Amino acid sequence: MNYQKNRLIYCCEVIFLKIIKKISGFFDRIEHDLRLFNFKPSIIIGCVALALGIFSWIVGGTSGKVTLIYLFPRCAISIGFMYFLWGLSFLFVGFVLGGIIFGCEKYKRREAMKIVLLMSISLAFALCVHPLFFRCLSPFIASLFLLASAFVCFFAIVASLRLYSLWSICLMLHLVWLLYNCYVAFAIAIIN
Repeated sequence: MNYQKNRLIYCCEVIFLKIIKKISGFFDRIEHDLRLFNFKPSIIIGCVALALGIFSWIVGGTSGKVTLIYLFPRCAISIGFMYFLWGLSFLFVGFVLGGIIFGCEKYKRREAMKIVLLMSISLAFALCVHPLFFRCLSPFIASLFLLASAFVCFFAIVASLRLYSLWSICLMLHLVWLLYNCYVAFAIAIIN
């Protein structure tokens, strides 16, 4: 009886130490990602992504027609604030892309480029949302594009978890943003 109790205590200690080691390793990897981070190229790529986002807004037209035609759900944020948040989102994605491209060691280059490709595809889907929603007046198709963007972002997160802790957290935040917008666009399509 005493042997089984000691064995159980030993197993609990081993599991606890493994959990502590994983958490410690996670924070060590964040510190490592920050040491490799190159700010200037990341901000330049962020500005390029923001410029692409602004170009998609110009192509997509104004929001006046949509506000007159559609009813918005209660969870929707005002359109002016949404422009601001989408601008931050584009800047953020470009910033993360720059961090992955310019902050990776040579032996991680191939896996990092896979993440960059997936995030570029996700960004391309997100850039199509504004013209679809405002110019074509198709919130349902816009929600499908947002869902596709979120789906590709999820695969980028899965690929990133093995290499980066910091960028994985950033991509998870971006995924939440995409899912929220997908929900709002889908709700607008159902209400109207």
